[in-house]
Order: sequence, then structure tokens, then C-alpha cells
Amino acid sequence: MKKIVNKLSTLSLSGLLAITLCFSGCKDYLDINYDPNSPAEENLKTDMIIPAVEMNIASTYAYALNVLGGYNVQYYAQQFGTPNYLSYSQFNVSAENGDAVYRQLYQRALGNLNTVKKKAAEEGKNGVLLQAAVLRAYAFQLLVDAFGEVPYSEAFDVSNLAPKYDEGQDIYKGIIQEIDDALAQVKSGDAVTTSFIFPGKSLDDWIGFAYAEKLKLLSRYNSYEDVSSQIQAVIESGKLPESDIQIADCWADASGQANPFYSEERSTWGLVTHNVIGNLALIGSLQTATYTDPRLAAWFLPNKEGNFQGSISGDNLSGASAPFKTTDAWCELVLEYNTPVILISRAEIEFFIAEYYVERDAAKAKAAYEAAITASFATAGVDGAAAHIAQKPYVGIETIGIEKWKALAGINGFEGYTEARRLGFPKFGTTLGEEIYSGSGPVDFTKYQAEHLYTPYKYYAELEPNMLLQRFPYPEISKARNSNAPNRKSPKDKIFWGKGKDGNK
Repeated sequence: MKKIVNKLSTLSLSGLLAITLCFSGCKDYLDINYDPNSPAEENLKTDMIIPAVEMNIASTYAYALNVLGGYNVQYYAQQFGTPNYLSYSQFNVSAENGDAVYRQLYQRALGNLNTVKKKAAEEGKNGVLLQAAVLRAYAFQLLVDAFGEVPYSEAFDVSNLAPKYDEGQDIYKGIIQEIDDALAQVKSGDAVTTSFIFPGKSLDDWIGFAYAEKLKLLSRYNSYEDVSSQIQAVIESGKLPESDIQIADCWADASGQANPFYSEERSTWGLVTHNVIGNLALIGSLQTATYTDPRLAAWFLPNKEGNFQGSISGDNLSGASAPFKTTDAWCELVLEYNTPVILISRAEIEFFIAEYYVERDAAKAKAAYEAAITASFATAGVDGAAAHIAQKPYVGIETIGIEKWKALAGINGFEGYTEARRLGFPKFGTTLGEEIYSGSGPVDFTKYQAEHLYTPYKYYAELEPNMLLQRFPYPEISKARNSNAPNRKSPKDKIFWGKGKDGNK
């Protein structure tokens, strides 16, 4: 794997120049494939590479992982009559489906970050080392949360073509240490390089990103092993950011320059368009007979009748009867070319803080829970947070899990999927998808139980009713090129943070 990774990690000069010279927009962010005429590693500059890495992470996170996660956690359903993501809505992800994620993060993001680390260390640029450590941790976190076990400790050894797959908990432990090491070296006045995430080149912003990513990693690791003292130190550090960490204000309405999800789902140049609609689970939880969450209209477009209606997982309703046998019945996403890609939101930070205090300080847990909802409403650009809190008051970890599931619907489907697997909320209701829709005829949405998941009408054969897909299969390109790839694990096998401290969660 290493030779392939190293080869593809070299950026094409044209792509680098496009990214460097056109920094006012996210232009040509995918034009970073290997080119035999590309400059040698020693001629590359970190201010060329960091923006390219950020765009590789953004394109993977905002599109491929977002779609995979969003269908599996029932944010999204399949548009009437279209087939493209139908298997995802059935909780079915193949080994080939993970190839793009694996290739993009290893070959283009992490491979390039190796170059950044090497050059920054040689040049004594501790601020740049911190940038590389945070982005590296972010990319490895995504890989672990998707696949469980991936190459880490031997991943970039040029002499090893078959690196071992490390356990997820060991990778988490390693990247937490990498962040700590980088924070220990950086000092006031250290410069950071060009970035889409923080165009102002602020070291303090990158320190905040490091602490936010560390809080996320520790909170998930804490489900496996007690690191509560480290979480407390992060919360009390005063270093956590006060706003969303995002890539924004650089997208343009043109091919290769727009929000990655928009490019694929909504644009005139995208390969796959208008497939993703709102799911019954999410829309039916945001809108009940007695209350409508103001974020609903911020995240979804009403259907042609002016109503909000989510469709069912597991089918595209080709056999349904009127009025459901039409694309006009369903709600598409609010998605624009310049929609920000939010890497970590302030709402997520507050939800992690609330989770930490659940068993330690009820008042602080409640305050953080309410701050999380307030932050989510602010990110959505709507009023009504106080009224929502009155409707959904804090009562413990279940309310944190359910409200976090809602909030992450407006951020990223993969993060929502990860937290639903880890926290176990929302739970599955007692109604199965086949009771809502039989495969033909009418659809009885009244049977859906708000704030619950439901078993898709059709679901992956290796799963059971009321069960989420717990992991994606090891990517085909990884298995084909690595003789040390482990045997396939069951889709029921949880990622380490989902097993609990006793391994039996």
C-alpha cells in the first residue's frame, strides 16, 4: 500500500497553483491527482499542501461519508423511482462503497500530511506541525469510525507494502498523543500556514481546533476506557472554540468550486442529482402534531403541496399508490453551492460537555445541553431555541442522544450516524418499516413513532430487525493490495467505542 500512497500523495503542480493562487475560492480542489511531471517532494511548500489536504477531507466528509452515514442513521431516504443510494437506505454498504473514502483520506490527505510533517519538522515550524497533527487526527478518526481497524502504525513505512491493521482504540490513543505532542511544542508567536479553515492564519484558532478534536476523541474513547480526567482538563482549559469550525466563504457556483455535496446532489454538472430526500424518522421527529422544530425549514424544502413529508428507508416507493408515487410528494434538502462544510460545530462541543457532566453535575449537564441546542439553532440561522428547550427539557443521557441526533442532521450525516451507534439513541421503536409500507399501495406514516429509528422496509440480510449497521466493510482496494488485511468482520460487530468499557455494551 505504501508505494501507492506515496506516489499519489504528490500533488500536481497545476492543482497546487490553482489552490495557492486562487485562494479566494475553493477552486480546482480535486485537481490534486498524481502527475508524473509533478515537482519533487523537496520542492513542495506546506502552504501548497495544507489547503489541498483540507479540500480532500472536506470532499470525503461532506459528500461520501455524509451520504453513507445519513442514510444509515435515517436522516435521508431515497427519492421516488431513483436507485442510486437505495442499498444505503437498506443499511447495506459494500466493500466497494468504501473505496473512495479510503483512497481519498489515505492517498491524498494523510499521504500529503506526511510530507507536511517532515518539512515542518525540518524547518522548525511548530505551528504547521500542529496543523498537520490536527488534520491527521481528524482523517484517522473518520477512518476508524467508518471501518473500525485500519493501517496506522505501519501505514507510511515505504519498505512495508502490507502494513498491519491497528485496532481502533490504539489508533485513537495514538492520534490523541499526536495532538498532545504538537500542543506541547507550539508556543506563542509560532506561524501557521495558508488554510481554508482559518484563512486568517491564526495559531489560536488551530489550538482551538486541536482542543475540540481532542474533546471528541476523548469522549468517544471514554466509552471504552476511563479518560474522564483528560476530558475535564480539556473542558476547563479555556481553549475550546466559541464558534463552528468550518470551511465557508470560499465556494463558487461552478464545477470543482462548490460545496462537495451540492456538486454531486444538486448541481447541473454532478453525476448524481436529486436522489436524497428527507427521511420519515427525522422529519417525523422535527414535526409532530403539537410542535414543529424551526430547524426543519432550515434543513428541508417543503414538497410541492407546501408540506414537510419524509419518505421511508429501504425502498424508493416505485410500487406506492398516489399521492406517494411522485417526486413531488417529498422534501429535498436545503443545499446551496456555498453551504459551509462544518467540521466540528459548537453544538457538538456543548453536547460532549453535557455528556461528561451527566453523572457528575446535573446543573452543568443541563446548562451545556441547553447551550448545545442554542448553538444548533444559531448554526441553522433560526430563532426558537428557548421554546425548543421548554419542549425538550434536559432529563439525562437519552435527551442528549436524541437532541444530538437532530442537531447533527444539519451538520453531517456521518457524525450523526457515529454518535447514534455510540450513544444508542435514538432507539428503535416498536413499529417496523414493513408495517408502514408493504411494498405496494398506500404508505401509513401515522404508524411512525417520533424520536425513534425504525427497521427499513427492506434491510440487509445479515442484520436483524431493530439493528443499525455497526461498521462499513473493509474497502476493496485495501484488501486487494494488502496481504495483512484482516478477515471480514460482521456488520453487527461494533466499533470499539460502541462496546462499552466491559466490551459488552
